[in-house]
Amino acid sequence: MSLIFKSLIKVVFICACFWMGGFLSFIQEIQLNTPSSPQKIDGIVILTGTPDRLNAGFDLLKETPGARLLVSGVNAKVTRETLRQATGQSKSLMDCCVDLGRIARNTEGNAKETALWVKDNDIKEVVVVTSAYHMPRSLVELRRKMPDTKLIAYPVESVTLDIKAWWTNLHTFIVGGGEFNKYVFSLIRSRLEMANTEEVSN
Repeated sequence: MSLIFKSLIKVVFICACFWMGGFLSFIQEIQLNTPSSPQKIDGIVILTGTPDRLNAGFDLLKETPGARLLVSGVNAKVTRETLRQATGQSKSLMDCCVDLGRIARNTEGNAKETALWVKDNDIKEVVVVTSAYHMPRSLVELRRKMPDTKLIAYPVESVTLDIKAWWTNLHTFIVGGGEFNKYVFSLIRSRLEMANTEEVSN
């Protein structure tokens, strides 16, 4: 076995150890990330993906008089009435307080769409409703687009992914690992943009 090959194996092993350490910290964070009941707020955004997110967001809206709700990333084929019936909401609630965003196709798109909605509605605080495993990356992307807006995490437990027992299910490990990789990429990009901004301002 050549010296170069041995060195390569060592580098791969070290990188794998760093990745696993970061992944375990990520898993621990999303397990501890339990939703808290926010005080008076003026905006709620649901990052679409699962019925659990929609149900949690609408329940929160009903408990928060005066707030507006954005459902970001709604499929173009889904009408307001279809969504209302699917989630069991009243027509009065949908008409008074719910906006549907149809621009977003991914998490970065959710952030852009939410930023436009926040600006148009003069919203200062936003409760972010998404799955617990998706929350860290969502907050990074949202802060990139809305650095001056207060974001309140409202994570929802996924019924399809048992994060607490991720090592017992290959699908959960693959999804969790993929989300961790995306989170790291978003975090690095955010830090680089921040560094470039500070450099320009100086």
